Amino acid sequence: MTDQSNLHRRRLPPSERGRSQDTSRDELIIGATLELLGEVGYHALTMTDVVARAGVSKATLYRRWTAKADLVADAVATLNPLDPPRYPGTSLRDDLLALMEQAGNCADRPHVVTATMEMARSHPDLYRTLAERFESYVRREIALLAEQAAAAGHAPLSDLDVDMVADTAVALLAYYSGPEAASVSREHLVEVVDRVLMVLMMGTRDAP
Repeated sequence: MTDQSNLHRRRLPPSERGRSQDTSRDELIIGATLELLGEVGYHALTMTDVVARAGVSKATLYRRWTAKADLVADAVATLNPLDPPRYPGTSLRDDLLALMEQAGNCADRPHVVTATMEMARSHPDLYRTLAERFESYVRREIALLAEQAAAAGHAPLSDLDVDMVADTAVALLAYYSGPEAASVSREHLVEVVDRVLMVLMMGTRDAP
């Protein structure tokens, strides 16, 4: 399966000539960006501040990112919702719930989430990039779970079926999260899995 997690990555590619770029500098820059995003918000964040916080030179930063919007998009994309969840593997339902809990959790970095929403409202292109990354993440994981279910003997899902399940999951997460991008309660996540996703993927509700 093709990994779609970096399809919209905005970091500049390493130069074909000259010394290779130290990837540890990327981590310093991303970490500094997230810290500042949470402290001062998107509008007040500057590339100069990122350089100072990360302890790198301006040349090091601009060889990787030339625009603040691109840097912030890549920084936000490193947050937990884009990491594969730890699937229990006990049942499709339990794995779906683990995915929804991961995708619907905004509690670990509330200030960054608030700043991201502020940023997205005034930068539609950046909002689309972040939304596409999230949608690609959910679709990739849904496709993985569908393949595992098919290997266990359940009816396979077509690409169109996977798209429908993923689009529905994203839409319901957005609905329950609300305009402030709050974490979705476990109660709502269980409802989404039991009443919607299991029906779409298996044709039946499989709640305990």
